[in-house]
Amino acid sequence: MIYELSVVAPCYNEDGNLRELVNRLQTAFKTKSIAGEIVLVDDGSKDGTGALVDQLAGEHPNVIAVHHGTNRGIVAGWRSGLEASRGDLVCLIDADLQNLPEDVCRLYREIRISGADIVQGYRSSVGRLRDSRYFLSKTLNLILNTCFGMRLRDNKSGFIICRRAVLADILRHRLNYYYFQSLIMISAKSKGYTIREIETLFESRLVGRSFIPRVPVAMIYKVLLDNIKAIYEYRMCDQHTTVLDEYLQNLPKLDPSQETMFGWRRMLFGLYVWTMPLHAWLISRNVRIYYEQLKRSQWLTPEQVREIQERKLRELIHQAYYHVGYYRDIFDQLGLTPADIQNTEDLQKLPLLDKKAFRKHLYFDLLSDNHDKRKMLKIATSGSTGEPFVCYAEKYQLEMRWAATLRSMEWTGYRFGDRQARLWHQTIGMSFGQVIRERIDALLSRRIFIPAYEMSDRNIPHSIAKLRKFKPVLIDGYAESFNFLAHYIKQHGLQGVSPKGIISSAQALPDQSRKSIETAFGCHVFDKYGSREFSGIAYESEAHDGHLIVAENYIVEILKDGRPAKPGEVGEVVITDLNNRCTPFIRYRVGDLAVAMDTSMPSACGRGLPRVGQIEGRAQAIIIGANGNYLPGTFFMHYFKDFDYAVRQFQIIQDRLGHMILKIVKADRFNDALLEEMLVGLRRYVGTQMEIQVEFVDSIPMVRTGKHQATISHLNLDFQELDYKEAVGR
Repeated sequence: MIYELSVVAPCYNEDGNLRELVNRLQTAFKTKSIAGEIVLVDDGSKDGTGALVDQLAGEHPNVIAVHHGTNRGIVAGWRSGLEASRGDLVCLIDADLQNLPEDVCRLYREIRISGADIVQGYRSSVGRLRDSRYFLSKTLNLILNTCFGMRLRDNKSGFIICRRAVLADILRHRLNYYYFQSLIMISAKSKGYTIREIETLFESRLVGRSFIPRVPVAMIYKVLLDNIKAIYEYRMCDQHTTVLDEYLQNLPKLDPSQETMFGWRRMLFGLYVWTMPLHAWLISRNVRIYYEQLKRSQWLTPEQVREIQERKLRELIHQAYYHVGYYRDIFDQLGLTPADIQNTEDLQKLPLLDKKAFRKHLYFDLLSDNHDKRKMLKIATSGSTGEPFVCYAEKYQLEMRWAATLRSMEWTGYRFGDRQARLWHQTIGMSFGQVIRERIDALLSRRIFIPAYEMSDRNIPHSIAKLRKFKPVLIDGYAESFNFLAHYIKQHGLQGVSPKGIISSAQALPDQSRKSIETAFGCHVFDKYGSREFSGIAYESEAHDGHLIVAENYIVEILKDGRPAKPGEVGEVVITDLNNRCTPFIRYRVGDLAVAMDTSMPSACGRGLPRVGQIEGRAQAIIIGANGNYLPGTFFMHYFKDFDYAVRQFQIIQDRLGHMILKIVKADRFNDALLEEMLVGLRRYVGTQMEIQVEFVDSIPMVRTGKHQATISHLNLDFQELDYKEAVGR
């Protein structure tokens, strides 16, 4: 049976009301043709409520019985009822019959018509007893509205209807409260949900006793204390309990032996985090909490990691469907509802999103209608093809990205406070204020920059001298920049640049390049895979057995011919961002190729995060041979590594089928015989009919951010439509 609506009713000593509640709800369902179920939660009752709940569940197939061994309170009853429920919509109602069961249908109709996230029934004054509780209720409502900038008629009625994902989200809270049931609308507003109220009748309790005493002095004190806590959590602090936090609450704390910060490092990290507003874009002190969460979640089992992903996915899908017009249209066109996307396999029911579609729809219907513009950061890049690309990231996503980056840096042996150097562009495209922030950030994190876009024989000695003097523990930057430095160090027999680790990013890292860099610097290279839209997506750990995906942030698919690639196959990388709700990226074609791995097998390092294999470069950089072979950019890197003594740099450009341009920067031992040998070898893979136009150049400039593009294709290719076969084995 598929239910549209689940009515959850916590019960404490309500054996005199339950049968009438169930009968009236059943009549209401039948009258309004609603496929509904009733979830009765016996919250440690001391009368006959428990037995009656089981009896009613036995009499009615759409009644579910849930039991608490002890009295745990209304909110715990809501959570247990939500977990047991099966309806798309969930209605919360007290079991004392003060809210009319028939009004459930009015709430149901209103949420279907209005499209609001939450509909709340506010208690009508008609026939309502004007006793002390009435005036206390009005006073509390005034306090809540004033403190949280709201204008609800009955802020804490608790008689609400909303979607399952919305209810799960608003019931999460960071602090401990006595009566969180009075604050669920506060939680809903702070999380951007739309609220609508309708007037409902309210009757006096006729059977049983209320848990509220006649003179609730202690309760008033606790409610006021709750209000102070809520002001901190929902007005002063914007870090809310998330799926990850909720999941980790019931798991053991981090093993003390895995702690990485002690003494002065902990103090410096505290200062760095405390001053975040001075040197970071939208990133707040919350990152310390998220970092600590990710430190724990990396050791979960693959099954636990997948469960976290799927919980976050379901919430993302609900947000996208109800608040992002682009996805709502797609779901409706395909005849899908959010309930149809429950796990990572279900994602394949949805189409892919490419850059062209993203650009087209961004300002029309890809921005959510409930985002907080104060917590959004515009991200712009020229793109690999030079065509501008703009997207938006929300504050929580940026903070999780930062926390994941620090976690992955520690896999190299680095600890916060160690000296680090970055081969980067540092301040390109930044305003004066942003440059100041960047410099403060570098000072507090003990980081220096080496300009990656200025690598030449003239300034490389200065860069190496700077590194030798600074003695960084970790160096990160573009692979091509490390290649330049490694070649120079090897050529001149230099010593003194020996960090614990190197993080290489932005470009594919062939085995030959890795070996050359590791030999020159005397340390391991840790490859990072990322993009401008998402920052770090996957990182190598100390096991060096693939790239561990930041699965708490992303679902990564490797697709070939529209299906998941088999382990060992090259496929296209498709990303679903689990944290960005202002402009959701669902099944986004980031434009790269990678080797698929068996995601059920954990890494040798013991972390339960899924993995992807070697990054093969850009999908747009595939070169098509005259013989029909498709060759990724990494193929040419592998091929030319055997000629590194004769070819200092190369670049291949394909402007049309059957033709390509080979640009070469000669090394000292280059000669015509070697050139002929290269071309003969190349034609074995691209076909003897391939026209190869050779051009000798003095240099092949990097793009302005410091990247070097080894292959460029001007053909309009779609990897999923290619009959892609690797031209050469590994």
